[in-house]
Amino acid sequence: MTRIYPRSTLKKIFHAHEPTYKLSKNADIKIYVLYLLFLQRLSNEASRQAQLTHDSIIQSRHVSRALK
Repeated sequence: MTRIYPRSTLKKIFHAHEPTYKLSKNADIKIYVLYLLFLQRLSNEASRQAQLTHDSIIQSRHVSRALK
């Protein structure tokens, strides 16, 4: 089975932002899944914003509005 992302890279990123916290064995997997769910929700909301303005392409302004 191939890995979707390098776990060591995600752990390094997390430790760079929160050096005092310790990760449990599989916490990086949960963080990655939550990140993917966030991106999915953001893309869905940006798509709705694009539809409201009758645009066929999602632009940065649609993503900005979706974040609000």
